Formats: sequence, C-alpha cells, structure tokens
Amino acid sequence: AIRMIKEKYPESIVCTDVALDPYSDQGHDGVVENGKILNDVTITQLCKQAVSQARAGADIVAPSDMMDGRVKAIRDALDSEGFTDVSI
Repeated sequence: AIRMIKEKYPESIVCTDVALDPYSDQGHDGVVENGKILNDVTITQLCKQAVSQARAGADIVAPSDMMDGRVKAIRDALDSEGFTDVSI
C-alpha cells in the first residue's frame, strides 16, 4: 500500500506505525513466550518491520509499542540499511 500511495501521490508524506500488537492474538506490544514478553526478540522484529516500511517508501516510522530501547535500535537498523533520511 505504501508503494501505491507514493506512486500516485509522490509529494505525500507517509508515516507508518511500527508495532506488533496488531498481529498478536493477545494484544501485547511484544513477542510473548510462556507468559513473558521478550524485549530483545521484540526489538529485533520491530527493526525488521521499520526497515521493511522504509523500503516500501515510508518517510516516517512511528513506533507505538512500549519496548525498552526500541528507538535507538530502529535508528541503527534504518541507518545500517541506508535509510538515514527516514524519520522516527
């Protein structure tokens, strides 16, 4: 959808949500194993999601989760993939 929006409206600014809770049957922000939210595993997944959104054309990625350390990790992931101009 991001690519289609950017193709049709190239001057638009696209801001995406970075979060796992929409994909969880429990509604948690993080990956849950044996009743425990796994912060580091979750951050890895959030970074993958943010990079994927940037590849699709997102101008801004906005993490709405509550995981510790996610903003720096996402910034590092975006920068390492060449998306230094994508805002958080």
